[in-house]
Amino acid sequence: MHNNWLVLLPPCIVLLSAFITQRLNISLLIGILAGSLIATDFSLVNGLTLSMQRLFSIVSDPENISLYAFLFIISIIIVLLNRTGGAFAFATALTNKIRSKRMAETSSLLLSLTLFIDDYLNGLTVGYVMRPITDRFNIPRAKLAFLVQAMTAPLVILAPISSWGGAITGALEQAGIGALGTHNVKILGDPFFIYIEAIPYIFYSFIIIGATWFIVQSRISYGPMREHEKLADTTGNLFGGKKPLLDSFANNDHAQGSLADLLLPLITLIGGVVIGSLYAGDYYLFGGKHSFIDAFKYNDKILFILVMSSIITLIVSYLFAYIRNKIASQDTLKMIKEGYDLIYSAIFMVILAATLGTILKADLLTGQYLANILHGSLSAMFLPLIFFIISTIAAAITGSSWGTIMLLSPIAVPMLITLAQVPIPTTPDSLPYLLPVLGAIFSGSVCGNHISPIADVTIMTATSSGSYPLDHAHTQFLYIVPAIISCAISYLLSGFLVSYPLAIRLLIPLIVGLLLCCVMLYSMHVIYKRRNT
Repeated sequence: MHNNWLVLLPPCIVLLSAFITQRLNISLLIGILAGSLIATDFSLVNGLTLSMQRLFSIVSDPENISLYAFLFIISIIIVLLNRTGGAFAFATALTNKIRSKRMAETSSLLLSLTLFIDDYLNGLTVGYVMRPITDRFNIPRAKLAFLVQAMTAPLVILAPISSWGGAITGALEQAGIGALGTHNVKILGDPFFIYIEAIPYIFYSFIIIGATWFIVQSRISYGPMREHEKLADTTGNLFGGKKPLLDSFANNDHAQGSLADLLLPLITLIGGVVIGSLYAGDYYLFGGKHSFIDAFKYNDKILFILVMSSIITLIVSYLFAYIRNKIASQDTLKMIKEGYDLIYSAIFMVILAATLGTILKADLLTGQYLANILHGSLSAMFLPLIFFIISTIAAAITGSSWGTIMLLSPIAVPMLITLAQVPIPTTPDSLPYLLPVLGAIFSGSVCGNHISPIADVTIMTATSSGSYPLDHAHTQFLYIVPAIISCAISYLLSGFLVSYPLAIRLLIPLIVGLLLCCVMLYSMHVIYKRRNT
């Protein structure tokens, strides 16, 4: 291990390479090779050997295998839900009484709330379903794309029972959070429940979701988005004056969908996870000794439960669709292939990011090096703000929330431990900045992904909404800037209030951030309106 600036090179190389190539997986491979070479004094043979050893340890770990299985099964469920058309049926029932632009835009947000289980499912479904409705009221496609994307990743990351739950749990495990006896454990605790405890600190999600509702209800309009809205109102052109895009996302399979096709899988998955967690956590109604809350707290089999619940959900949903002739037996292999095509790149990215994270954590000790530099020169109260800024930049450049979480978590955890000067393994209670910093990383990862023009969700929401991708990225940016500034202020306050009671250190930063964001949005609206009258 080189206790010098070289240990900072691998993550920097990843970010630079991703910016140049716009290909995250290749950039991660380059980062892994660079980290291995630095760790082995630039010996090519030893560096390649170390890379393979770390990669094999990641893909062969039983917990990681469970994670990959869960992600794959969830992707097949997403394909099945799109085929059966449950979300389309829900939207039809929801929008029967729409009378105005505000109601149409609100319907989009409400539909997104029901699809919290996955950002891909949310982004692909809501845009397609809402297009005919928003077109009726001359709402530009760029506005619809903004409404859809604001409720994808920011919403999904707040729901631990989702496709993100397993990925984030795996990232925290790789960062050194686990049970006593776990390999290379640094913090004693269940990664899943550390994630749940960090959710209230994901300020960006709360602020951008609240801001989007405020924009819709208050009819906020300014900047490039306002130009699109004016053109739509005066000319009927929904594409900012450009030639309309061909409808490449049309799918008549949704016509026969029913509410049950959406609700049954959601209820089965959520119910399976809740019941499985209570049973594994020794809940007293199942013959155990723990209360409802303690049963969740002491459950240490969450990934296994997620896998089993997703398998049960897939079987139930498949049979429910099959017996009602929504799908045929010959569709099975095709759906499996579509699910694989949907998720394989993300799984590969998770494997590579986890491998790089292990090298940074175990071989280069990057987190400790950063902590030693900052110790005595930077107050820990600024760490939430710093990690929010760094993760936002990283996710914006790479276009990946998961990759950013995987990259920064193994740096943050050992850094916090070193700054706190506590022996390892330690407990979360001994690290007061753990949850704010993790929340900041999660927030920045979602925020950067939101503003990144190369992010897969940005492209998918633009496609499903029928908007030009660059128009979508351009028009939504000025709506997101107030949320970014407000979130940064929230994390600054969070660092200062970390020693206060829980309600104060959570509510004050969040309320201040929400109010500040709404004030900035309204001020921009007023200023733009005055300049154009």
